[in-house]
Amino acid sequence: MDDRWRFYESQDPRQVPFNVRGLMPPVFTPFNEDLTVNYGAIHAYAEYLADAGIKSVLVGGTTGEHMTLSVADRKDVIDAWLEVSACKGLHIQVQVGGAPLADVLELARYCQERFVHSLLTLPDLYFKPSNVEELVFYVSQVAQAAPRIPVLYYHIPHMTKVEVSMSEFVTAATASIPNFKGLKFTSNDLSEAAQVQRALKDGQVLFLGAETLLAPAALLGIKSSIGTSFNLFPKLAQEILKAVEKNEVEKARILQEKLSLAVEAHTCEGPWVPALKAGMEIVSGIKVGPPALPQRPLSAEAKQRLQSKLESLGVANLKENFANMCI
Repeated sequence: MDDRWRFYESQDPRQVPFNVRGLMPPVFTPFNEDLTVNYGAIHAYAEYLADAGIKSVLVGGTTGEHMTLSVADRKDVIDAWLEVSACKGLHIQVQVGGAPLADVLELARYCQERFVHSLLTLPDLYFKPSNVEELVFYVSQVAQAAPRIPVLYYHIPHMTKVEVSMSEFVTAATASIPNFKGLKFTSNDLSEAAQVQRALKDGQVLFLGAETLLAPAALLGIKSSIGTSFNLFPKLAQEILKAVEKNEVEKARILQEKLSLAVEAHTCEGPWVPALKAGMEIVSGIKVGPPALPQRPLSAEAKQRLQSKLESLGVANLKENFANMCI
């Protein structure tokens, strides 16, 4: 029996540890031009993030477009990231939601079999939970499918339209789901985020999902975040948190403004994932390809405008040695 399996077998679900904190980029799924997954890109991508000081990544989130992939492809992408995690020391969190519940549970079980480090799940996207009890029930089904892995909830109400009190949900989930360890909170409502933060217990964490609020959230004690822009600007985001930690408020404000303007440069040119995928190559030189259908890539004109804006902000071509890498 594999030593890791012995560890899992001995784990009490009530004592599943989750110590991940700080910045966690939700990674893009690299696609070839024919929209097949470019698995060969993942090693260099992981190396780029690790070299920038990143310790954990989210696979399969909104940024990763896993809702557009088959279960088989999702498993293969998970395996590819697990393969690089060993040599790069990356914590791999996998988002398993965005599919029929049977597929979600299959993915959760697969993640436990493959020793994924933690799980994140969306709610059901069609039969949407309408109250705290229904949401807790759904998340509990996922958690029971992988009882020896930390499980977090993915709160992104502008996409899911699931709008229940997150502080009440956290309290109820904590009481009934042994391996529940927190949530990704993708909302600009810092008042609610602060309420959630107060509801969390030791060993649980709130990951902010709004990188344009990184500095003000950190001032509220919310110092962990999952943000797409951390793929492009990992060091800038780290510097924001360092400035807050040192109580250098004006420096944090200036750096936050720079990150916010960089994000705005993308959103002015197109939808979130297509725009940030284009920006990834401009900033880092790493090619993550086009978005999956039904989303479409930015036009050549939009890409040129985006590059000009990023150059004017001084954030283009931050990783010169990756600029000509074909992956």
